[in-house]
Amino acid sequence: MKILDGKRVGTVTFEEDGMLIGEVLGDVIVNGGYLELKGKVLGNVLVRGGSCRLTGIVKGNAVNEKGDLEVFGAVHGKVISKLGYTYVNPGAAVGGIENAHVKKEGKVTSA
Repeated sequence: MKILDGKRVGTVTFEEDGMLIGEVLGDVIVNGGYLELKGKVLGNVLVRGGSCRLTGIVKGNAVNEKGDLEVFGAVHGKVISKLGYTYVNPGAAVGGIENAHVKKEGKVTSA
């Protein structure tokens, strides 16, 4: 398990299980594994695979591109769900929720 604490500058990528309890001045990308995000991200969180449980703070957007995203903390931007499973706890503080729409046989359906 990869554990990040302290302050990091730039993009941080997770390919395996990890925990972020520090601060990232950039984006966090989850490509695989499970990330427990308890710290602060001053950019965006992108879930491209694997899963992320967000109990910390994200200043940008939290985007689920193709994984599992659970939001229990604060997202100052939007929670954007493109593919995969996205859950936003009623007690979470989010700037907005956006679902991507896919055109399928002339109908607009939620992905």
